[in-house]
Amino acid sequence: MPATKIKTTSLLPRHLQPAAGFDLVLPCYDPPQHWADQLCADFYQLRAALPGIPVQLILVIDGPAKHVTPATLQYLQHEIPGIRVIHHPVNRGKGYALRLGVAVGDSPFQVCTDIDIPFGPTAIAEAFDLLQHGADVVAGVRSPAYAKCLPRQRKLISGVNRMLNRYLLHLKVTDAQAGLKAFNSKGREAFLSTSVNGFLFDSEFVYRAGKNRSMVISTVRIHCRQGIRFSAFRTKVLWRELRNFLGILFIS
Repeated sequence: MPATKIKTTSLLPRHLQPAAGFDLVLPCYDPPQHWADQLCADFYQLRAALPGIPVQLILVIDGPAKHVTPATLQYLQHEIPGIRVIHHPVNRGKGYALRLGVAVGDSPFQVCTDIDIPFGPTAIAEAFDLLQHGADVVAGVRSPAYAKCLPRQRKLISGVNRMLNRYLLHLKVTDAQAGLKAFNSKGREAFLSTSVNGFLFDSEFVYRAGKNRSMVISTVRIHCRQGIRFSAFRTKVLWRELRNFLGILFIS
């Protein structure tokens, strides 16, 4: 497979950024109590880090959830003017939810991450800087310190996934499962071409983007902030994701 352009750079000065905005797309599946308060706080920090940059928050409610109520959504609409909320009554998976959100976005760029914004607003700002300066796709890459925060099961799964991505899919960004992806219109086309609904949609996206020789893929180092919850993978989910990986391998 032809070599994919990989570029890693640091955060660039804010005064160099043109005033183009982006969609921040977040999937929401069974969030913890008080999640809306944390989301508002993170959004305010992000806006402070990017003064003058329009940020459209797109929230995708993926299935029923105990702590997602009409009152909570009304609170978000009051605190974050212009927020767009998509309701999907049946949980279909993170990949499916993000495709719904990206499909309705109309900003020049999109940034996708998790509802708890586990890497903090700074990582989003860095990814946006890279898009502004020529990257088509930006993928978060977890730091060694982040790996130490993972529970034993998640650490094992992450290690196996990296090896499969490197030696079977030959991905240039082997840490494809880090929960931060950003892209421009060219990258958006590759993202919307994915079909995996579960967690391995990231691997499929990086694979499809890497097939395009003209695609510039950048990486940003991400760190896990304190207090983040890590979900456990049930055996049923692992078998489903294994089938998804085989499907991606078949594409290749």
